[in-house]
Amino acid sequence: MNSVTVRVPNKLTLDQSQKVLASVLGKVGCPTCLSGVRITFENAVDPANRVLAVDQHSLNINEIGG
Repeated sequence: MNSVTVRVPNKLTLDQSQKVLASVLGKVGCPTCLSGVRITFENAVDPANRVLAVDQHSLNINEIGG
């Protein structure tokens, strides 16, 4: 099962939440279902925290948030 962690702002409206979810589903490859994907939403309230992600193909480091 694939896992995706999404860092979101402290407060989102229902409309904003739906747009975020639609975008995430599009990025993981299936805009109409979550089958085989575990999605975790994190509240990104501390901008001092840094998250670094490694691109699987290029091995480039990308900073997420922070």
